[in-house]
Amino acid sequence: METAAGISANEGTNLPLRLDMRDISKHFGAVTVLDEISLTCRAGEVLAICGENGAGKSTLMKVLAGFYRPDAGEVRIDENLVHFRHPLDSQREGVAIIHQELSLLPHRTVAQNIFLGREPTRFGIVDHKRMRAAALRVLARLQSTIDPDTLAGTLPIADQQVVEIAKALTLDARILVFDEPTAALDNAEAAKLFRLIEELRRDGAAILYISHRMGEVFALADRICVIKDGRLVGDLERSDTNSDAIVRLMVGREIGALFPPRSRVASGEAVLSIAGGGNRHLHDIALTLRAGEITGVAGLEGSGKTALARAITGDEPFKAGNIRLWDGKGAASSPREGVRRKIAYVPDDRKSEGLGLRQSLRENAALTRRALSPSLSLVSRGGCSAPALDALLRQLDVRAANHTMPVGALSGGNQQKVVVARWLAVNPRLWVLCEPTRGVDVGAKSSIYSILRSFADAGGSVLVVSSDLAEVIGLSDRILVMSEGRIAAECPAGASEEDIMKHAVLSHRPLSGAPGATT
Repeated sequence: METAAGISANEGTNLPLRLDMRDISKHFGAVTVLDEISLTCRAGEVLAICGENGAGKSTLMKVLAGFYRPDAGEVRIDENLVHFRHPLDSQREGVAIIHQELSLLPHRTVAQNIFLGREPTRFGIVDHKRMRAAALRVLARLQSTIDPDTLAGTLPIADQQVVEIAKALTLDARILVFDEPTAALDNAEAAKLFRLIEELRRDGAAILYISHRMGEVFALADRICVIKDGRLVGDLERSDTNSDAIVRLMVGREIGALFPPRSRVASGEAVLSIAGGGNRHLHDIALTLRAGEITGVAGLEGSGKTALARAITGDEPFKAGNIRLWDGKGAASSPREGVRRKIAYVPDDRKSEGLGLRQSLRENAALTRRALSPSLSLVSRGGCSAPALDALLRQLDVRAANHTMPVGALSGGNQQKVVVARWLAVNPRLWVLCEPTRGVDVGAKSSIYSILRSFADAGGSVLVVSSDLAEVIGLSDRILVMSEGRIAAECPAGASEEDIMKHAVLSHRPLSGAPGATT
């Protein structure tokens, strides 16, 4: 039997046992989150950990990282029993976690974030020159050109993810946990990460890889562990299983078709029309979004696809062009105006832009509806009443101990469902979503896709911006491809990835030395 690394299974069992977690249990009040989970990972092995959002994956990793103490069970590293009372204890034992939810300090530089709490000093003073040089070295290992002096909060999400990975690499860790590491990366950046993982594997690191993307799991993993409802329900050799079997273990049922069938009804009236639209990121945008239609937007990182979403919602408004919404008025000039005119916006960074992390699930689900209510009206009646909000959250299968807990305590996928709930509560006319299923498990993806299709079938218009081509192709009635701030092409439903990528890499700039080139 061959593993992803080309090592036979028998050979693999002779590698040193790097991590051994035995009978780990964890309770929060009366809720059992982890129920006697045991798993191992050897030096040079990639162990994929799969499960729905809320299954217990992140809690198990927080036990390993020292954020939580288990109520029962033990952790052994290199066959030595360890007790973590603080995350620093875990780091000292060679454990590094690259979290799904980014934890950088936005007002500190990239270099300061990479070496936070471990800054090099000279005569008791932080040696900024040495810290910057070390940051450059680790970023170069990731083939990144990020400036170490840049404030972390000004970086796009993909670059922030690279900084998180660089931070983990400086720990010289023997055990690395990657929690949805490609969620914010484009294909080229993901390929760099995969090469790095292979390098770390060859160096003898034990790698735990958490992902909902089955293609990545089967490309990288030697073994696959599946967690459901806090219990380990499968520990399988990669070569002995397939993605359908893993999904069945994750959700306990057959998923069937992930994407709902497209509507057979013709698209309706124009909800948004743009001719010659532009701003500092966008050029000569021409498109019409219609009722009853889901329009997908694809493109490489920096192509302008996210800028298009922000322009439509008034976050970074159009400065040129002729724009008309269904109400006969021009473009939204601000997010607040967009909300008032029932343009829904789900941003790609739910943590900083989509949620109040310290507020409850109910409070988050009611945020947009309350913002649209008259200032003197009661904000706890009708659709903002506790029973109505609870029913909405149950409809989306948000998994939580209760709806009064802080939304920041939920898994990433359940947080995303709460963002969706905010907008379902107000029934918008136009719904613009950026990376709507980033970090969301397959069961929740299917649920979100069905919600969007139902919304379109009821006469709404949906614009989905996604770096997941399978998502764009499977969900969309038509596909816009962005390149260098322009719509490079419009492809029909079901277009191939090759067709989309052909247009995505199109350059509008003349080549040096070509006719019309400028110097």
